Amino acid sequence: MMETTAARMPYSRSLADLRAEQAQSLDRLRSKLTGINLRDLVPILVARQVLRSHEMGAVYSKGCSEEQVDKLIEILKTKNHWIGPMTDAFIRNGQAHLAEELIKITGQQKA
Repeated sequence: MMETTAARMPYSRSLADLRAEQAQSLDRLRSKLTGINLRDLVPILVARQVLRSHEMGAVYSKGCSEEQVDKLIEILKTKNHWIGPMTDAFIRNGQAHLAEELIKITGQQKA
């Protein structure tokens, strides 16, 4: 009788799981984003190819800051790779504390 050992494949989270975690991160950052001028962040996200120019227009078309944040979060929830560019955008705009907060939040979800 041959003894077999089952090779364990590393656990890979599904895209749906990743998006759900990222959505939680965005929801946790919502209140902090409200106090930021999104015109400082959104162009960087466009340059980093996270957002398209028409998505930038959709964010800017909202009247107040809270509506702009809601629209940005709604759009980012459909994206896969926004955390690094958002962290970069925070740092480039003197919001290193928000970059640290985002890293902390996303790190807690992986643990």
